[in-house]
Amino acid sequence: MPFHYKLGSILAIFLSTLMTACGSGPTASPARPIPSTQFAMVANSSANSVSTFAIDSTTGQLSPRQTVLTGGLGPSVIALEPSGHFAYVGNVVSNDISVFAIDKDTGVLTTVGLPVPAAHAPGFIVVGPTANILYEVNREGSISGFSINSSSGALTPISGSAATDDAPISLTFHPSGHFAYVANFNSGDITVYSVDSSGALGLLGAVPVDLSLTSVSIHPSGKFGYAASLASNQITTFSVAPATGALTPLATQVRSGDGPTSVTIDPKGRFAYVTNAIAGNVSVFSIDQGTGILTPVSSASTGTSPVALVLDPSGRFAYEANLNSDNLTSFGVDPVAGTLTQIGTPVSTQAGPSWVAITK
Repeated sequence: MPFHYKLGSILAIFLSTLMTACGSGPTASPARPIPSTQFAMVANSSANSVSTFAIDSTTGQLSPRQTVLTGGLGPSVIALEPSGHFAYVGNVVSNDISVFAIDKDTGVLTTVGLPVPAAHAPGFIVVGPTANILYEVNREGSISGFSINSSSGALTPISGSAATDDAPISLTFHPSGHFAYVANFNSGDITVYSVDSSGALGLLGAVPVDLSLTSVSIHPSGKFGYAASLASNQITTFSVAPATGALTPLATQVRSGDGPTSVTIDPKGRFAYVTNAIAGNVSVFSIDQGTGILTPVSSASTGTSPVALVLDPSGRFAYEANLNSDNLTSFGVDPVAGTLTQIGTPVSTQAGPSWVAITK
């Protein structure tokens, strides 16, 4: 890689595995159909594969469905096309993006063509608010775009790019679709962009936050934002200006567990969940709906090096990837308190699970 993150030994394991994982993976192993309407997909960064699990809509438990090679090296993130027909996997080592068609009845993935060359190390990809553009955040400090063919799912590069600051690591969009935000790991700031009707990004400026930012999330109301700092173990809360998308820090930072890597907001905007890679747990916070301020509620133990958590659309279940114990932890979510209760035993994945996505 052209640059590296200056971290302690434990955090280096997390990020180096996430960004530079490589190795041989298994052959595709399709399983017989299991009736289900939703599936969890996992990027296995060291096995160069994606695993799919059926979700029991009553209990939240996971059943293995299929494992398929991505055709690239170091898959670190999955982006789903809004209709639920296609999935995109960013391969950070081979600098490309794999495209899969999703069978919505069985969850089976079918490769669409060869991996598409990316600008450089696509450590983060996401489908934008117009639903026809896939954005790629690359480690050299820019954002590139691909148009999505709605029929085939195929990607076509879009000319031009938007600059970021040093070592961009995640991208999220405002619920209105008018603004976008990038957390920059090395420069410790958030770059803010306007999004026009075509999906083009216009740089509005940067907001200094803290060292080693790993995540930025926007509240479903669009009124608040949250950023996690891996170095200081703090979560910073922002108000969001509705007309300009500008971020203004609010009150004091809230401490998370050691090594926060992601912030996930529940669909109703009542709770925030932070994965802590060093502590090996998930911190739960309640969110004041009027002020956006976070209040610690509890924590839940996970496997080794939790790096990503996703809630199902109903908000009843949560699934979390444990990078260095090669498994997923499933949780039931208390609808009143937001607390997490583990469901069964962790489900094995292949090596280096770094991302979880749930199909629609």
